[in-house]
Amino acid sequence: MNIIKGLILKDLLQLKSYWKTLIIYTVIFILAGAVQEAEKGINVMIIFMLTFGFGMFAMASFNYDEQAKADSYLLSFPLSKEQIVLARYILVILATIIGAIVGVIFCIGINLVANSQLVFPDVTELVYTAIGGIFGVSIVEAIQIPCAYKWGAEKGRIYLFIVAAAIILMVIGLLTIAQNSNLNFPISEIAYLMGSFLPIFLIILTALIYYTSYKFSYKIYENKE
Repeated sequence: MNIIKGLILKDLLQLKSYWKTLIIYTVIFILAGAVQEAEKGINVMIIFMLTFGFGMFAMASFNYDEQAKADSYLLSFPLSKEQIVLARYILVILATIIGAIVGVIFCIGINLVANSQLVFPDVTELVYTAIGGIFGVSIVEAIQIPCAYKWGAEKGRIYLFIVAAAIILMVIGLLTIAQNSNLNFPISEIAYLMGSFLPIFLIILTALIYYTSYKFSYKIYENKE
């Protein structure tokens, strides 16, 4: 565990030049929310963008390792490739979760300040929004990290867009087929069940997405010379 902590600390120290950028990014979206009236749409925007921003902040560690050719240096120590990949995933996941928490906290503050009656906002709704934001960002990260290990940080981003576009087209195609086939789905029943269990379902699905992505990344990294 100390090795994992050391690898995470290494990445955080490398990213110290990004802290100012992250703070400015956070302040911009907080101010954007503060100048608007406290609305659900504003809360969703703040939480999602901060979740995304913090997650991408952690992803920048790939750029540093690639520029410094850190792989050969790290593997000269008594470290396993599994530990290196695991530490990177822990950093990215923690940063994403922290971004969501920061988003929720600032949304609560903005809602309290914007509401003259000091009515406390619906925290449950904000938490559900944060869970949805983490799930959405996890899909991007789950694709981007294996791409970065396979093709490098720069090329990995290009392949990320290609894979994401392919997934979007596939989803659109499936929806089109379902619509044209006049299939009758119990939409009301599904909506009720999803409304009741959606947060738990998204947490489980997010964990599975990260785990599957980790397995792919480790397999790719293990086969690298």
